[in-house]
Amino acid sequence: MVSKDEIKHLGWLSRLELTNAELDRYVSQIDEIIRYFDKLDTIPLSESEWSYSTKEVSELRDDTNRVFKWGKLQSLKNRKDGFIKGPKMS
Repeated sequence: MVSKDEIKHLGWLSRLELTNAELDRYVSQIDEIIRYFDKLDTIPLSESEWSYSTKEVSELRDDTNRVFKWGKLQSLKNRKDGFIKGPKMS
C-alpha cells in the first residue's frame, strides 16, 4: 500500500502542492494500479507464444533531423547555448 507521505514526497519532487483530498484520491488510485499490476503478475506465461515484430527500425518512421523553430520560446529568459534551463532541484 502506498502511504500519504510517499505521495506527498512525489508531489514535492514534482513541485505540486497537493491538498489532503487530492492525497487521499491519489493514494487510492495508485493502490488500484498496483493491485492491477499484481494481478498481471499472476498470469502464467510459460504456455504463451512470444510476440515479435519483423519490421526494421527504419520502417517505423521517417528519421530526419529538423530545425527547431523557437517562436515564442525565443523570449524566455532561462536560455543558454540553445537550451532552456529548468529550475534547480534541491
